[in-house]
This record gives sequence, structure tokens and C-alpha cells, in this order.
Amino acid sequence: MKTFATVIAVTDTYALVETNRVSACEGCHKATEEGGCSVCTLMGGSQKISAKADNTLGAKVGDRVVIESATGRVLWYALLVFVLPLLCAAAAYGIFTLVGLSAEWRLIGSLCGLVGTFLGVFAYSEIVRKKHCDVKITEICHEQVTDTENKMG
Repeated sequence: MKTFATVIAVTDTYALVETNRVSACEGCHKATEEGGCSVCTLMGGSQKISAKADNTLGAKVGDRVVIESATGRVLWYALLVFVLPLLCAAAAYGIFTLVGLSAEWRLIGSLCGLVGTFLGVFAYSEIVRKKHCDVKITEICHEQVTDTENKMG
């Protein structure tokens, strides 16, 4: 996945980049005139996303850059966040059913499986984030890029 971003800080071989969350709100029937999604705004979401990017090209603060992340890695994270917690909740429910516990305990077990998975995914993401950089700067743009051109294929 590629998109345009702006470098907001640089350290050693990494850069902190910021981009607009265009694809997340695109096509939403709740989108505002400014292009943002009112649901995301109400949920406390921001239209800006920042990430640590591998800066092998030597981009400087203020540069407009193209960043890229592996599609497979993004799909893996989506699977961890959206599918795995539901599977763990269902597994906990099934185990508590096989053991013969009441409906209340099955519900508690499901909630524990759901919350426990989210805590595990959070811990995993913190460990991976410290050891691995998923975003890479692939190009430094020398011309201005508008927000409508922000999304790439």
C-alpha cells in the first residue's frame, strides 16, 4: 500500500511521517464537507495518522514523501485485530459449554477471551513496533501534492 505523507521529525535512519486518513472515511455516507467522517470524529478519531518510517532516502522535516507498507503485513494486522478476538471469544464459549457451565459463565468466559486477546494483540504490537518498521519511504516528492491526490494504489 502506498500513500503520500509529510515528514514531521527525523532521527537517525527513521522519520516520523504524517498522512491524512483518506481511505478510512472515503465513501462513508457520514462524511463531512471537509472530507472527514463524522463517525470517526465522534469516536475520537483523527484525520491524521503518524507512523515511524524507514528513511533510507534521507528525507528532511517538511518533505512530502511517498510511503509504502507491505499489503500482507497490513492484512495480518487486520486479522489479528478483527478476527482473532472473535475466534477466541467463540472458543472460550465453546469450552465453557463443553465443561457444562451456566450461560452466565459462558458469557463471562467469552468476554475474558475477547479482552484477553485484545491485551495479547496490544502486547504483540508493542514488541513488534520496537523491533520492526513496517513503513518505508520510497520517494521524495519535489512538487506539492494536494489532498485529493493523497491516495495512491
